[in-house]
Amino acid sequence: MTRARTFSDRTFVRYLVFQIPEWALVGLLLFAIHHYTDAPVWLLLTAGVGFALKDILLYPWLRHAYEKVGSDPGEHLVGRRGVAIEEVAPEGWVRVHAELWRAESSHPIPAGTAIRVRDLRGHVLVVEADA
Repeated sequence: MTRARTFSDRTFVRYLVFQIPEWALVGLLLFAIHHYTDAPVWLLLTAGVGFALKDILLYPWLRHAYEKVGSDPGEHLVGRRGVAIEEVAPEGWVRVHAELWRAESSHPIPAGTAIRVRDLRGHVLVVEADA
């Protein structure tokens, strides 16, 4: 029986690995504070655990930044909507979010028409008019 995952285990591990240098630096700082002051150990340990706990609690909001994407930077655009900047017949330029992309279509699409990305061929989007 497989367990349900609310997040990718690999993404979570990648996130934790990126936190290690920060945790090490905070640990060294807390050690220095303990060495040069008379701060109670329980207070420093609580601060260290709280600092690490902060990173764990922020994970749901930062998860997407640590997810591994495919080898092609445009893969995330498939299914997205945009607008034809110029006539796409059979090629032209489209805007998807804030980016301009070269696009092609099997049917002419007039400038200003809403489009939907159907596929990606190299760095050219295959689009169709969005109904």
